[in-house]
Amino acid sequence: MNDKYKNAHTHIFTMHNAPKDFLQLYMPAFLAKRVDTFTNTEAGAWVIRQAAKLNSGMFKRYATFLQIGKSSDQITVFENLMSRYPNETMQFITLCQNLEYLGVGRSISGFEGQIEEVLSIKKTYPNDILPFFGLDPRWKSNGTEIRKTVESYFETKIEVGGTQVYPFHGLKIYCSTGHYIFDEKLKETFEWAAENGVPVMSHCYYLGGIYNFDKNYISNNLNIFDVYANQRYIVPKFIEEGKWISRKLNLNRKANCRKSCSYFLEPYSYQSMLNYFANRPDKLKICFAHYGGVNQIRASLGLEKDNEQKAPYGVAKINWFNQVQNLMAQHPNVYADISYNVAEALEKKNGNNLLYDVFLKEAKQTYGNQILFGTDYFMTEKDSLEQDAVQGFRNYASQNYLSNGNNLWEQMARTNPNLYLKSKYYP
Repeated sequence: MNDKYKNAHTHIFTMHNAPKDFLQLYMPAFLAKRVDTFTNTEAGAWVIRQAAKLNSGMFKRYATFLQIGKSSDQITVFENLMSRYPNETMQFITLCQNLEYLGVGRSISGFEGQIEEVLSIKKTYPNDILPFFGLDPRWKSNGTEIRKTVESYFETKIEVGGTQVYPFHGLKIYCSTGHYIFDEKLKETFEWAAENGVPVMSHCYYLGGIYNFDKNYISNNLNIFDVYANQRYIVPKFIEEGKWISRKLNLNRKANCRKSCSYFLEPYSYQSMLNYFANRPDKLKICFAHYGGVNQIRASLGLEKDNEQKAPYGVAKINWFNQVQNLMAQHPNVYADISYNVAEALEKKNGNNLLYDVFLKEAKQTYGNQILFGTDYFMTEKDSLEQDAVQGFRNYASQNYLSNGNNLWEQMARTNPNLYLKSKYYP
């Protein structure tokens, strides 16, 4: 099992597993409802299928993204993902996400329904899928209940071909949905994870991805108690930008919610938790997905003109790519993956090799064992097709060697993921 290459960051959830008004996070409400309604019809589905068959272009990519997201179930999405690697021996970390608390409604399946689908896929493809369990402090009433429920899911083996296998191999957390990593209700679960070697994957893309759309909720939860630092976490107020009339009419609500959620997500806010586990015999393995984001990487190189990227929102107000670098240098149990960045690098073309050169340089640092290959399928489909992004990076990575004799692809797609995954539940 461990000799296979690994894509450390993929998604297979469908719109059935996402909140009712999920698309409103990314487009105006009136348009989101029309797109959602149209693509649910036979005519709409036909249009999407035809557009996805085009040879190339933005319309093809967006159609492919919607087609995957509108799939009837997660096994269809997973099989679509595997089909992108016809000549590859690959395992896929699939990240379950609890999307029930975003302020845009609840999902059709519910979080537990999403998990049951994934368990069914694990029975069908036990050696191909490596599921990570979605974690959110709002899921249960207290930390002990969360830990016991998570442990029960991990410990309940499933039967595959006459043998018993563990169903889950890690935890997925997404703080920009409206909570901090140091939330008291998560502490017991993280301690259990550290004791058993269970890795954690945490979203970390500046101003990118899913966020909470409830202004009042965000405002009321920005300054909660940090259980590891034993003091309240102090941040500025909810961000209110835009002209007075725009704020009055709530025209800037979406942008301000996304920016304010940066406080929950900023790598700096993880410092107290990482220091806590650094002083314990069992270290917590945690991966900062996306390495802060391609624009933060570019900003660190002086290539970003956007002031929001040069002076990011947060408590530390330091470049997020550099923040993650610092945490990796301090803590050998901290990882980063390059997911989504490989797709954006390919799409932008200008700077494609430059970003690859950054990844190579990072792998040559003292924390070169801590960088993982991943793509963020299917979220990347609107930027570049999975197979194109993977092939572009692999061609480069396979030709560049490290001092230990591994090429960059071998190190990031096999050696490092095996270190990250090793646990009671992934021997």
